[in-house]
Amino acid sequence: MELSPRLTKIAQLIPRGSVVADIGTDHAYIPLYCFLNSVSDYAIAMDVNKGPLQRARENLKKYGFESKAELRLSDGLEKLKKDEADVIVIAGMGGLLIRDILEKGKSIITSDTLLLIQPMIAPTELRDWLFFNGFDITDEYVVREENKFYNIFSVKKGIADITPENRFVGKNLAKNCPETVESYLDFKIRVCNEIISGMNMSKNPDIHAIEKYMEEKKAYLDYKCTILKEVNN
Repeated sequence: MELSPRLTKIAQLIPRGSVVADIGTDHAYIPLYCFLNSVSDYAIAMDVNKGPLQRARENLKKYGFESKAELRLSDGLEKLKKDEADVIVIAGMGGLLIRDILEKGKSIITSDTLLLIQPMIAPTELRDWLFFNGFDITDEYVVREENKFYNIFSVKKGIADITPENRFVGKNLAKNCPETVESYLDFKIRVCNEIISGMNMSKNPDIHAIEKYMEEKKAYLDYKCTILKEVNN
């Protein structure tokens, strides 16, 4: 079974021997990867809808792993108990939806829990929520899949170092993804420029929103300059 680059990276971040809870499991690709690669012996595959759980059941049965995974119909973390999983994966959803899932279920997350989070949109808003709710993004990764970039957060409970770099860019990107980081920064700078230009053309531009995107753009530019200086030295 071959995963997309995005899901492969997430799966590679799961420590060997972990019990994994895959939230919004769909086809159970993450649990299947863990079983096939001897990363994990047990997983909890959860989804809010019956259809994805049925697809997950069929996939697990196809590979002979139906006894290694428990399938649960669950709205986010609702049916997960404290200390039941070492790693919680929440991937392929919007950042605001992930934020809401974590808000409702944060009481079951302990200091030992590793969260692997991959928002499709709104990464900054999700980072801000994490930082101000007792979580720290210990590492961040960017994966390029065709013409899209995907942010992946490795998160633990803890006190965050809230800097423009960590809020907008992502922690340790140059170290973790040296082959992707510069093209990612160029892409984000271009997006900021397009948004700012569009807002400035409005009859009643939102000054606060423009300032926010200017701040975000500056963080990308500053980080790119830092990377270039390190390379030249």
